[in-house]
Amino acid sequence: MSKKKQPKFKLSAFTKHFTILGLVSSPWVNAADIANYQNRSVTPPKISSSPNIDGEITQAEWQNALVIDDFVEYRPEVGQAPDHPIKALVAYDEDYFYVAAHITQPADTITDRLLTQGSFAWREDYFGLVLDTNFDKSDAYLFHVTPSGVKIDGLVDGSNYIEEWNTIWYAKTKKTDKGWDIEIAIPMQSISFDENKSSWGLQLRYKSSKPYQQYYWNLNNTQDSPWNANQVGEIKNISGLKQGKGIEVRTGLSANKINDESNFEPSIDVGYKFTPNLTGLLTLNTDFSGTEIDAQDVNMTRFNSYFNEQRDFFLQDAQLFQFGQFAPFATNGMPFYSRRIGLSPESEVLDINWGTKLTGQIDQTQLGVLSVNQDSATQSQNNKSTQLSVARLKELIDKNHSLGGVYTQGAPTGDDDSTIGIDYSYNDVILEDQSIRFNTWYNDVDNEHATGSDSASYGLQLELPNDTFYWRTRYQHIGEDYNPSMGFVSRKSIEYSEHVTHYRVRPNEGVLADNLNFFMFVAGRFSTHDLNGNLLSERLTFQPLSIQNKNSDSIRLAYNRKTENLTADWAFSDSITYKAGEHKFDSWQLVASSGTQRPIYATLTVNYGEHFSADLVDYYANLYYQPNKHIFLNVGRGSYYYEQQHNKYAVHRSHIRLNVALNADWSWNTLLQHNTRSDKFSLFSRIKYQSAPDAIYQISLAKGYDISEGWSERTETFEETSLKINYIHRW
Repeated sequence: MSKKKQPKFKLSAFTKHFTILGLVSSPWVNAADIANYQNRSVTPPKISSSPNIDGEITQAEWQNALVIDDFVEYRPEVGQAPDHPIKALVAYDEDYFYVAAHITQPADTITDRLLTQGSFAWREDYFGLVLDTNFDKSDAYLFHVTPSGVKIDGLVDGSNYIEEWNTIWYAKTKKTDKGWDIEIAIPMQSISFDENKSSWGLQLRYKSSKPYQQYYWNLNNTQDSPWNANQVGEIKNISGLKQGKGIEVRTGLSANKINDESNFEPSIDVGYKFTPNLTGLLTLNTDFSGTEIDAQDVNMTRFNSYFNEQRDFFLQDAQLFQFGQFAPFATNGMPFYSRRIGLSPESEVLDINWGTKLTGQIDQTQLGVLSVNQDSATQSQNNKSTQLSVARLKELIDKNHSLGGVYTQGAPTGDDDSTIGIDYSYNDVILEDQSIRFNTWYNDVDNEHATGSDSASYGLQLELPNDTFYWRTRYQHIGEDYNPSMGFVSRKSIEYSEHVTHYRVRPNEGVLADNLNFFMFVAGRFSTHDLNGNLLSERLTFQPLSIQNKNSDSIRLAYNRKTENLTADWAFSDSITYKAGEHKFDSWQLVASSGTQRPIYATLTVNYGEHFSADLVDYYANLYYQPNKHIFLNVGRGSYYYEQQHNKYAVHRSHIRLNVALNADWSWNTLLQHNTRSDKFSLFSRIKYQSAPDAIYQISLAKGYDISEGWSERTETFEETSLKINYIHRW
């Protein structure tokens, strides 16, 4: 019989006896016990001799580092001691911030199946850190590494993770007879900080997949996500840092063939740090060739789809341009959407001639200013280029309050449009450990083609983003003439509201604790009215079952009741038309997934019920195969079947993603996509060699076809072949 782990702190008497259906106890912990792991404060040493980042931790190199070995479990059971020791080492010098760790872990429990950088690495084991260089707990940098040295980096904007961001940093790992070791060095040139502040925020984090466990150094709030910026502890007396001359030059050279035109294009980005916390950037002849194509959109609605930004130039410091409270739950009504730059309203690629960007923080003011000169979407004789600009400011009033504004100028078509807005946010903790967030915003547009009088959008959101009890209420007004030329709007002339809640239980005693990570209940109401108060859309959802077991297998069952009022007939397909008027319909959804720690795992989503006045059955299945570090295969297939009075319509979509890694430097990624809704087939394939974090060589091929007349009669709609070399130089 295995010995049961002893908790580091115990449940309070009240929560111990609070039960649900008499079966399980609440996972809340005693605030007095967890105090030992809250708001920790340590002083890492400034070292004079830098360690060699090779994955081999030696006593001579790390003897003066701060040792951190008191970690606590966050998932699946808050408060447990680690199964095996975790020993982290922290230090810095004037040029780098260093972290190392000894991970004690039996070899047969290590999940390590990747060599390709940035590909599905969250499904592996990893160790890493969150670094808040301003210690304002509003945003931070994230750096994590898997046992094979695959690096994960990104930005943490409050509670939102921006995974597309990346920078230069160094990490090496090495397997040992006791587990694996890791060494990390983050250049001071790669991060921004206030040189007058001697305190930074730090979080250390380790995740094991077999069994699923997460351990952290600091837990300010067990009800909030521990990688959020507000969960960091303090590292003190940081001083004497250097960033060289603060100059970074990214040079690029590409040979491209786009459709029938070939070109040979140099590009250059020049960055300069005016202060360690304020960076300027100039880009000339910006080259976005080789960027991975978007996932094909199978849009079964009447409204536009939203796509994430993937271009590096716009991802750098992207969190500074976030306005109001939109991502990740809502995107409709955003005043600034960076994908409006470099693309026409018809999604055609427009050349960017030059651009400038200023990002960073001055005292308590965060700012992001961007101005880009690009080819005009209209390309008239007197209007061959257009200037698009955005400015975003946010004043951090104190640790709980911020007030900001945004202004955009210009339009891809060359029109002299503008948008101006203001927003306020509040973050705090109530009832000892319950996080609360409130956001409100207002913005208005000045559009040359506006015909009405209501050009404003405003709203508010109240959120209790806690693990056990969650609540979100949102209200939004989008006027009939709100059409920001540099923003994103999928539906206007509406009043929108939503109310969502969940209650999650993480059992810590009895038979349920032995078999389940959690179970939860979810309910929500989402409604859209026109500006006269008439109901347009409503969805009531209830999720009576959501369970995850100890192997991270999960199943979720949900019921949805919808109401749609169509103001006109909607030709959904050639064979199915939905008549104007009120439609009430319901459906059931089943979502099942297996734990990703296995070499073969899968997800399945099934919907059964009605869609307006048609019967609906649809499914989407994903199969993943990771037999070793060199191969990652994902095959997805989905089908949607509609039937309305013997009229039938079916949509199918599929994709194949194959990533092949010869080693940590060489990778070959391929993505094939097809759907019958748009009758499009696309191919993207890229071979990439990254000999160092500052040198990248790649060749890519992207092709698109219209196959509405069949594969044998396919028509090529797009082709881009690119050979690209990028170097980064720093002084």
